[in-house]
Amino acid sequence: MEKSERDKLIDELTLALLYLTSFTKEDKPEVRMSWKSHDWTAMDRLVEDGFIEKPKCMRKHSRVLTNEGIEKAKELLDRVGPSLGFNKQDWQD
Repeated sequence: MEKSERDKLIDELTLALLYLTSFTKEDKPEVRMSWKSHDWTAMDRLVEDGFIEKPKCMRKHSRVLTNEGIEKAKELLDRVGPSLGFNKQDWQD
């Protein structure tokens, strides 16, 4: 089934929020994760699109951002951040 424009926007904004609220742990600095506290349907679509993954051995309510997801989130924030009053340094690592 093809996504509606509304679903695409929800997915993009959810991905951006996941990135903005993501974190790493000292023992796994290469793994960027976020708590799964967003719309479940959008989260499932982001898994299908390859932007996030369900963790294999972490808590079930967290999600791991893929490298593709991190890059997509940064691209989205570059595009919409300034219109929301944010500068690039506000979301860069």
